[in-house]
Amino acid sequence: MKILQSFSIVAFVSLMVWNLCACAAPQKQSPKPTATSTPTPTPASSLPWIEETVTFTSGSNTLYGALTLPNQPGPFPAIVLISGAANEYSSLRDGIFNSYLKDQAHNMVRYGFAILRYDPPGVGLSTGDSRFETLDDRAQESMAALDYLQTRPDIHPDRVGLWGISQGGWVIEMAAADNPQEVAFLISVSGSGVSVAEQQVWGVETQSRAAGLSESDVTKAGLFARLLIDWQLTKPIYQAANQATAAQLGDGPWQDFMKLVYEPGGMTPTDSLQAVIKILETVQDEPWTKALYMKSVYLPQLRRITPEQLTDMEGKADASLLTDTKDFLTRVTCPVLAIFGADDQLVPAQKSAELYEQYLSQAGNKNFKIIVFPKADHALTGAMADYWKTLSEWLGGLFDANK
Repeated sequence: MKILQSFSIVAFVSLMVWNLCACAAPQKQSPKPTATSTPTPTPASSLPWIEETVTFTSGSNTLYGALTLPNQPGPFPAIVLISGAANEYSSLRDGIFNSYLKDQAHNMVRYGFAILRYDPPGVGLSTGDSRFETLDDRAQESMAALDYLQTRPDIHPDRVGLWGISQGGWVIEMAAADNPQEVAFLISVSGSGVSVAEQQVWGVETQSRAAGLSESDVTKAGLFARLLIDWQLTKPIYQAANQATAAQLGDGPWQDFMKLVYEPGGMTPTDSLQAVIKILETVQDEPWTKALYMKSVYLPQLRRITPEQLTDMEGKADASLLTDTKDFLTRVTCPVLAIFGADDQLVPAQKSAELYEQYLSQAGNKNFKIIVFPKADHALTGAMADYWKTLSEWLGGLFDANK
């Protein structure tokens, strides 16, 4: 299963070309959208669900979704499924036809919940451009989906929660922290407990090491990961570490990259972009660039940036790359279920689990459950039976049946 493989460094290529574009400041939520839907029942009435094609608006975009409903009278509690970052092969986020998200919907609905999954901007029939979304854009998008469900008479408006996987973990935390009266609960699967920048570097080094690369090559991969981050930030955060590592490695393309990042002179953004592309092209076939998705995604996306987009992106990467779970989970007081796989190569699972517990405790949250499944990866492969059992029990006890 290839779900969410781009959550490592290249995950953010489709999200503003790895955070080159702005992460907008929090904005006032748009008015609640008007509910519209076209009933399209699933094949047989014997199934425990029916499905409707629905639309809702997020900003200027019209998004298309599939709403899976229990095949019985409502109203129902509901869950919005929030996907991870871009798919490695399409460079777009997954939508309603993704098998993993479809399985989530068709299993969760059996627990009595309505489940909404949708095509992100620029995917399927949805309007917009997903390549340049920020994390804040995504959080607002998730709230637009939640707000849409709250307009429906067959949904309990005060029982709508968010489920997010991978990068979606940051998204749902941001949404819940800023909308505590609307988000009823959170379910995070393989979300990161560390900052975006830290996760990116950790993922590159861990995947490179797992691939059997030499420690020298792991060091090179990590150095380029940190240089790519500092290149996009207003104030670099890894300069001292990068200078020490480059000195240890000696001559190589990292020296040119170091000069470009830390001694840019009067270089324009366009000149800087073209210079970075040339440097990356010299290493794209090196084995240590695989975990950076250099050849398959990163370089193609960089080459597509227009001068107008580059101008709009300039100096605005900080808010996304420096996004840190602690800034949001410490404000989340709704019920939270957080699940991790101990063998995750993209997210530091054990550290993230410990940080989730620390931050939710700081928030005064009295209703959270954190689980690390042994021998499970980022998509929880190897632990799905335990995942469904845990989810069923947690959702079953979420609301008092008498309310």
